[in-house]
Amino acid sequence: MENVVGLTPLAKRVLVTGATGFVGGHLVRGLADAGIAVGAMLRAESSAQVLDQRATILHHDGSTGNLHALVRSFAPNVVIHAATHFVGTHEPDHIVRLVQANVLFGTQLLDAMARCGIKRVINFGTTWQHFDSDHYNPATLYAATKQAFEDIAAYYAEAEGFAILTLMLPDTYGPADRRGKLVSSLLRVQKEGGRLDLSPGEQRINLLHVEDVLSGVRMALDRICAAPARTHEAFALRGPDTLSLRDLVARIERLGGRPVPVTWGARPYRSREVMRPWMGPLLPGWSPGIDLDRGLSDLMGSK
Repeated sequence: MENVVGLTPLAKRVLVTGATGFVGGHLVRGLADAGIAVGAMLRAESSAQVLDQRATILHHDGSTGNLHALVRSFAPNVVIHAATHFVGTHEPDHIVRLVQANVLFGTQLLDAMARCGIKRVINFGTTWQHFDSDHYNPATLYAATKQAFEDIAAYYAEAEGFAILTLMLPDTYGPADRRGKLVSSLLRVQKEGGRLDLSPGEQRINLLHVEDVLSGVRMALDRICAAPARTHEAFALRGPDTLSLRDLVARIERLGGRPVPVTWGARPYRSREVMRPWMGPLLPGWSPGIDLDRGLSDLMGSK
């Protein structure tokens, strides 16, 4: 992450939720590298061992009162809400966790901020909130819960004078990704063997390197700290390459110099499969710095 020491003092004390997640963990480290005082909010049962030791650890027990106390004690100038629970295709036993993580916790957080006089927040949405449409049309229940939180955030912008900026993300990738997502799974079977069952592979995807997420957050911090009250904006971040899943596998085979063992068509397309990613307006002034060849090659070299 680029050095952000020159930012307004309002960006010098930042609270990050979802700090043990893939994006959140990279964000905590990048902000700490820039000399920012970082509070890392974790669920009570989460381990802080993977976190940058420069962060102030804040364990949340799930209650609204405890969250108010944690926000008041750390007293951030800006909150970056990276906590999320992702499910591509939900089952009945996923619903409680989806709503708790993506709607309830965020609402508790906004209310705690309002009562502590902290009114600047950067949020992360998903391009899946736009299924085959520029208008809101959730591809999944996960995407619907992300929009539900944005609608609640709009209330806090209007009623409490918040400045809220949502960054809409496509699929992300990068080093130290323990999520078992697409890129890391393809690289794993290329190196270790085995076989991945995939869809027919004609869907087009956009992949964003986590370092480009961090550069987007840097610009978002500049923007949110200059924003007036009652601001509620949403912009996209996306990688420079959009390609089909089949082309992604071919790209990895070319860069890695060996085949990626997959079985095309072994899985059907999901209901409401996103066949082309949403291409909404980018965050003003931002552009990605890591193209797909470089990002994939770096990951291959680190494994």
